[in-house]
Amino acid sequence: MSTAATVRIGIDTGGTFTDCVLLHDGHPAVVFKVPSTPENPAKAILQGLERLCIGAGIPLEEIDFIAHGTTVATNAMLQEQWAKVGLITTKGFRDILEIGTQMRPELYGLHQKKPAPLVTRDLREEVTERIDANGQVVDSLDEDEVRDIVRKLLSSDIDSLAITLLFSFANPKHEAAIRAIVKEVAPELYVCISSEVSPEFREYPRTSTTVINGALAPIIRRYLRHLREALNERGAGQRLHIMQSNGGNVSAEEAEESAHNLILSGPAGGIVAAAEIARKAGYPNALTFDMGGTSSDVGLIVNGRAQIIQNTTVNGAYPLQVPTVDVHTIGAGGGSIGWCDQGGALKVGPKSAGAVPGPACYGKGGTEPTVTDANLFLGRLNADYYLGGEFDVYPERSEAVLEELANEMELELERLAWGIIEVANASMVGALRVVSSRRGHDPRDFALIAFGGAGPLHATALAKELGVRKVIVPATPGVLCALGLLLSDIRHDFSQTEVTAMANVDEQTTEQSFREMEGRGISRLVNDGVTPNHMRLERSLDIRYLGQEHYLNVPIEGEITLELLEESGKRFHSEHENTYGHAAEDEPIEIVNLRLSAVGKLKHSEQGSMHHEELGTGQPLPSDKRSVYFSGQGWCDTPIYRRKSLVQGYTIVGPAIIEQMDTTLIVEPGQWVESDQHGNMIVTLGDFV
Repeated sequence: MSTAATVRIGIDTGGTFTDCVLLHDGHPAVVFKVPSTPENPAKAILQGLERLCIGAGIPLEEIDFIAHGTTVATNAMLQEQWAKVGLITTKGFRDILEIGTQMRPELYGLHQKKPAPLVTRDLREEVTERIDANGQVVDSLDEDEVRDIVRKLLSSDIDSLAITLLFSFANPKHEAAIRAIVKEVAPELYVCISSEVSPEFREYPRTSTTVINGALAPIIRRYLRHLREALNERGAGQRLHIMQSNGGNVSAEEAEESAHNLILSGPAGGIVAAAEIARKAGYPNALTFDMGGTSSDVGLIVNGRAQIIQNTTVNGAYPLQVPTVDVHTIGAGGGSIGWCDQGGALKVGPKSAGAVPGPACYGKGGTEPTVTDANLFLGRLNADYYLGGEFDVYPERSEAVLEELANEMELELERLAWGIIEVANASMVGALRVVSSRRGHDPRDFALIAFGGAGPLHATALAKELGVRKVIVPATPGVLCALGLLLSDIRHDFSQTEVTAMANVDEQTTEQSFREMEGRGISRLVNDGVTPNHMRLERSLDIRYLGQEHYLNVPIEGEITLELLEESGKRFHSEHENTYGHAAEDEPIEIVNLRLSAVGKLKHSEQGSMHHEELGTGQPLPSDKRSVYFSGQGWCDTPIYRRKSLVQGYTIVGPAIIEQMDTTLIVEPGQWVESDQHGNMIVTLGDFV
């Protein structure tokens, strides 16, 4: 891998389409969307690669860098199709996964169903050993017992093994010894230990994170090895990198060993690209809205940076204790199905038509109305220019399935179709409020960046509901996640638990801990081929009030000194005020975790120049006009523009529709749109003056 790679490909696998972008310095981007192949995601990836290389006239073996955002880990968790994993833990802690904590999806729900542990009880085993909270050995490891337990688990045909011992984050000696024994008995078995997967305190989240890694690793390894073999046959296998949940890339080999870091592999790319676009466009504070065929992902950008959280949950139930881009996902996409519940109410999603059979208009066997079918029927999509005219759609099939549901609900056809749009919009507005107002941010102070194949179709309606004044549509919104893969750097995250009252911190000991993590980070970056002048090491502290459960992450710069610690304490109080609406500056605080991010800066092309060669030079003129349905307006004769006709300095007043290969933008009556110097379309909401 070269930090100066000049020919780079980004490929993001979505539920309906696989998005592909090729960037070559000094040349316009080459962009393709191909239908995803859920039964074998690699098939669509290889198809996309071949089309990109043909379009650019560059042989695949001459590609310098390939970045891939994958949904394999996400889908495995959502569909509960993970590997059969065994668990070895300290005697007395066999049931930690079932005991869990008091956290639950519905705090006061008396009849909610408790999710089943990822490891059944017959595959959870205890070993005799004990290490205390200070890392001192209390009871030695019984190695003969370990061998017996490993043989017992192997007789159950486990695919992988997770090892989580009490206080191993303070001393990993026993976990490492168990792994060595397992390798003696079963050299081919995948084994992960919590002191490497999540070396932090809190036994239940650490165990859950390690088990999630063990449950996903065999699936990820099988998928990535198959993909790498196919790329090796084409001379490009060693250039494959995978996007992590933290917004950074790693080599495919490392991704095989850290599957738990890939849960948000795809959406993370979109947030990274949106942050870059927001900063360049002059809107450093922005909400991100990525609507695809199966789901919608929303996020928050503050001061030009994507927000990173240190823990999340999978399936709303299983704790995952790793840094991730703060993304909220809901089951609302173009393929989300409209249906009538037992009470006669219209519902949309979370069930999706996906890529197969897809919406009814795709003509692949879909028999239920989707959001895409509703948009097509209401004139918001162009049947003759879907994916630039390269994808055939059948409007009559959309009308047929919509009419069937309308008759069932005794609604007019237009009302049913618009109802599907409204219900989907309500879900997406709720998701945007989760990442904004519920976290102390007024959405009216933010711009909305809309992308994904369906994002610009719905963005202006969502902005109106939220009170947002500006909607930004990037140059290539339908493939922005794929572009984000190429705007991301190499990144490795490290953490170490050191629970210490701020007043008692030993500066030298803490500095030594940071330097040890930095040494590991530099070593990993060197292995990635990153040169010293392209490395960046970012330190931070997790701080909380003494006796509190939750902490906040506070970035720091420079060597650990008394002055730096005092400053970090002040920043903690300020952040606590911003996050929770109050602070207690007289209360003692404590450090709980040290964190380090080792970043390898990659060369990035200027995103703003991606499509300028296609833009027109004169007054933009509509290419067509058609009847389009708008809320409160009904059917309106609406001018249709091709995006390539837009130039900087001209304004188009709504109602209007602007089409391009990878998306369609709706400009509602009373709104207007302009193109900026970076190729973004900026929609302003309000009365046009």
